[in-house]
Amino acid sequence: MDWLAPVNTLIGAGIGVGSTLLADRLRWRRDRAALNHDTRRQAYAAFMGALSDVYQRLDELARDGRPAEEMRTAAHEVFVSRNLYPLRYELALIAPWEVMEPVNQAFYRVRDLRNLVARGSARSNPEFGGHLHAYLAAAEKAQVAMRRDLGTSWPDRADSFTTPPGEA
Repeated sequence: MDWLAPVNTLIGAGIGVGSTLLADRLRWRRDRAALNHDTRRQAYAAFMGALSDVYQRLDELARDGRPAEEMRTAAHEVFVSRNLYPLRYELALIAPWEVMEPVNQAFYRVRDLRNLVARGSARSNPEFGGHLHAYLAAAEKAQVAMRRDLGTSWPDRADSFTTPPGEA
């Protein structure tokens, strides 16, 4: 009996099935990595957009010169309405610590700015400028960390805001 032909067929089938499974596994890993990358990119963009929006609105409030009670309510409303807490918690689930540390610092700086505005501080107050500078520096460091995590080429400008504008 010629048993060599069926053995060769089985070996060929095994190689074919094995290579197909390996290719599927590699494709799955690549697709999963792309999905994770896209998820982080979207979450980073949503957080940075909300952070920027909160900063812009707080800056507008500080320029308005509203009464103190109205300023406090408006500052807290701006902060809550932009969902910074939920967006930060989402990042805590998916971002590496190298990103979360600067994200937390940017969040704390914009929260400090909110508290200053809520106390009725005007844009002309020198303390406002210091808080604004701290926020901008922290936000840029967060952005640099996010871009680094996503593999996006960008010059490391994390020290751009080390000297307050106008003091160079």
